[in-house]
Amino acid sequence: MSRIQPSVVRCPACSGSCSVRLFESLNADRIPVQVEAILDGSFERTSCTSCGAEFQPEHHMLFASYSARLWIVMYPLTARAEHASLEAEVSGILQRNFAESPVVVADGLRGIRPRLVFGQYGLREALRAARDALDPPLLECAKLLAYRRSLSQLFALGPCELVYERSDSDGQLGFGVRALASGERLGELRIAGKILGETRDRLPELEASHRELFERPYVSAVRYLLGAP
Repeated sequence: MSRIQPSVVRCPACSGSCSVRLFESLNADRIPVQVEAILDGSFERTSCTSCGAEFQPEHHMLFASYSARLWIVMYPLTARAEHASLEAEVSGILQRNFAESPVVVADGLRGIRPRLVFGQYGLREALRAARDALDPPLLECAKLLAYRRSLSQLFALGPCELVYERSDSDGQLGFGVRALASGERLGELRIAGKILGETRDRLPELEASHRELFERPYVSAVRYLLGAP
């Protein structure tokens, strides 16, 4: 089921208050047009009534697509430092949904791995990766290799993260480079797609050294930038 609720949010440009209607939960199988809106960046985009600035409000939302085997919980970017405690909450929510759902719905939930993402662009990245058939742990391990190979280039930008945006026709992967604290897009990094094959070849080693990416809901290389558990 999809739920929309009235909310009051602050404009990131002028800090003015805006009244908006935001999704509390989104069933993508029922409202596919909203999936396209997430992918193209127009989802929940609003204009500040005080200064006119356009922005996407950051908030908590459940995204579910049983046909695509996706069950994603989005939190505001500012909550990312709490990822360890939120992971336990996300896993618990799925277990409760599984226990309380009718048999038909429970069968749809069976085998789904819950995901935890932060920020509107985090949800957009998760859906783009699913659309392009990129396994989340594989993609995040590929980012770890990319970080090491592009360290001098990324170091000049300060603490930052790589966010998957597209696979190009020339076989390269396009990543947005975003500031770790604010999420501001600082630039772009293009990496040869063969890095995915290299990552697959090293998966046993990477799974042993980065088990959290394979076992926990917050499937993100950023968890190691914030401090390894």
